[in-house]
Amino acid sequence: MTANNTIAAIATPVGTAGIGVVRISGPSATEIASRIFKTGDRQVADFPTHTAHHGTLLDPRTSESIDDVVLTVFRAPRSYTGEDVVELSLHGSPMVLDMVTHHLVRMGARPAQRGEFTRRAFLSGRIDLVQAEAVIDLIEATSPLAVEEARSRLDRSLSREIGI
Repeated sequence: MTANNTIAAIATPVGTAGIGVVRISGPSATEIASRIFKTGDRQVADFPTHTAHHGTLLDPRTSESIDDVVLTVFRAPRSYTGEDVVELSLHGSPMVLDMVTHHLVRMGARPAQRGEFTRRAFLSGRIDLVQAEAVIDLIEATSPLAVEEARSRLDRSLSREIGI
């Protein structure tokens, strides 16, 4: 089961950092990314799955450069969400990340809700409910033991034990 719309969101924590990631998932992910990402004369639609490509993000209205970026393509069904996914790794300026996300929304993506990428992974059968719940536990872990426990659930050890 997949959604019929494309979502986009900043996938890294809020704040200034060396690198930030913006994720796009859904049926129009590669088409939307191709309208903002340029690298020579190659097109995002032609990139094989699980490959990364260096290029420039351009403002779709002015064609001016926004930032240098590494674009990674994950094609359905072999992506986290089970849909086509594009991840843009760029400089972690909150302003740059917001600008890029706003451009993606203007080009047809919808802002993702909190946890929506994981919800799509669950609905598409890429992860089970125990794993979906473990994702937030791992993100919010505050001790090595909490990391280990969440990680074991993500690795399906509990799911196998209870037979799901």
